[in-house]
Amino acid sequence: MSDQRTGEPVEPDERDEPDEPDEPGRRGAGDRDAQFRAFYRELRVDDQRAFYEAREREYDRAHHQSILVRNTLLLLLSALLGVAGQFSTGTGRAACGVAAAVLAALAGAVTAFEALIGFAQLRKLYGDTAGNLRAAALDWQAAGPGAGVEERVERIERIFRTENGRWGQLMLQRQEGTPPDAGPDAGPAAPERP
Repeated sequence: MSDQRTGEPVEPDERDEPDEPDEPGRRGAGDRDAQFRAFYRELRVDDQRAFYEAREREYDRAHHQSILVRNTLLLLLSALLGVAGQFSTGTGRAACGVAAAVLAALAGAVTAFEALIGFAQLRKLYGDTAGNLRAAALDWQAAGPGAGVEERVERIERIFRTENGRWGQLMLQRQEGTPPDAGPDAGPAAPERP
């Protein structure tokens, strides 16, 4: 190759060479592999793990709030009104009894709502997936360049497929009437009595 203005021979520049696909072991292949690994971990694994951890914390807070509200209504306020009713007479006693019954009913409604939504089971579902992603992220980070990227990607995607399948099991349980905390091996729900 020669310079068109001077006619002198010119060494070819790397930028002038046509792009060739990188082969394993060549300089560009490792860079692309490292970039892929970094992007996949950041955008797929870490981002999803942060989502699952946030949802786990959200359902954990909701579960604890429902327990707190139920215990406050049932154990504290309802019991206090029941005791106060013992020391009252006439209308005061009736009012304390009615108020205690209403608070106990509200505590039952909170318990039913918590069981219907299944805060504890949802917290476990998100927590299990977040834990699996944490373990996979450590494995992903510990692996050297080019060390079984396809297997590691498959492992992570399998975690997501498993989590997706667990949602299907959860929906089937709810349709069949199996209690949410019974798990997939609990069998059919007991028949209702007429």
